[in-house]
Amino acid sequence: MNILPDKIALGITEDEVALGSHLIHFWQNEEEFERGVRFLELGIENESQYCVLFGHEEANQEVLEILRKKYPDLDRVIREGSASEMLANIEAAFAAAVRKGATAIRYLGNLGVGQAPLPGRGTDEVIQLENGATLLGRRYPCVIVCMYDVNTVSGRLLLNAGFGTHDLAVWGHALTQNAYFAPHEEAKRKYRAAL
Repeated sequence: MNILPDKIALGITEDEVALGSHLIHFWQNEEEFERGVRFLELGIENESQYCVLFGHEEANQEVLEILRKKYPDLDRVIREGSASEMLANIEAAFAAAVRKGATAIRYLGNLGVGQAPLPGRGTDEVIQLENGATLLGRRYPCVIVCMYDVNTVSGRLLLNAGFGTHDLAVWGHALTQNAYFAPHEEAKRKYRAAL
C-alpha cells in the first residue's frame, strides 16, 4: 500500500510544509532566487512528486537554467505552459499529476516585472489568481510556492497579492505564519466552504 505524505521538505528552508499550503518567498538577490528554486529540485529528485512551473518568462528561463546545471537531462521531462492558461490549466496539471500517481505536487510560480506584462489584466487579476491558488491548494496534495521579485513588483502587488493571499511566508531563512494573510471576502467565503 502506498502511503501518501502529509508534509514535504520545503528546500528553501529546513522546514517541512503541509500539503495544501500556499506560501510566499520574497527574493531580492540571486542567492535568494536560487534558494527558491531548491523547492523544485527536491521534487525532481523524487519520482513520486510532480513539479509545475508558472510565471513570467524571464524568471522561468532563469529557473530552468539553474535546474539544467544540476540536471542536464531536464528538457526530457519538461512540459511548458503559458501565462494565458492561468488557473484552469493549473488545476488541470494538478489533476493530471494525481491521475499519474503523484504523491505530492510542487508548484513554483514567479512574479516579477520583466519585459513581458503581468498575466491577464494586471494587478487585480494577479490577486484573483493568488486567491484561487489558495483554494486549489486545499483540494490537491500540493505545496504552492510563489516567488516575488521585491525589486520589480509594485507595493500594491506585494501587499495585496504577496502578503494578503499567502498563509505562510519565508522570512529570511525561516518559514513562518503570515500574519497579514487576508484574502478578499469572496475568496474567504470560498475558502471556508472548501474546508
